[in-house]
Amino acid sequence: MKRFIFAFIAAYVFIFLWGWLLGGVLQDVYTQAPNLWRPKDETKSLFHWIIIGQALIILAFVMIYASGFAGGGVMAGIRLGVLLEIAAIGMRLVIYAVQPLPGKLILYGSVSGLIEMVIVGAIVGAIYKPASVRTP
Repeated sequence: MKRFIFAFIAAYVFIFLWGWLLGGVLQDVYTQAPNLWRPKDETKSLFHWIIIGQALIILAFVMIYASGFAGGGVMAGIRLGVLLEIAAIGMRLVIYAVQPLPGKLILYGSVSGLIEMVIVGAIVGAIYKPASVRTP
């Protein structure tokens, strides 16, 4: 259970900081479609939903890793990250088809999402490694 909690906390801290950094980098892209986003004050008042959403993403990631990938170390974590990001890219493409989001946002979000999930996978895989086997 300690490994699970530590992997969750470490991956959550990373995803939070990555999101903050990415939000700053993509600010120009967001301003291309201001009618699609909430005003800053309203977004700030709903910030807790960002925290909860990111926590749920990491909780699911660590749970999936622990239930079928644990024991594979960093490479298994990276593999899981790539697989989950492929699904996320598919969801972004569907959203792009029905919402007037800038194409750059979908592209940048997909590339940065892949980098993010590879790093999350490496973090979780490095922390949630198998317990060492004791020899009598």
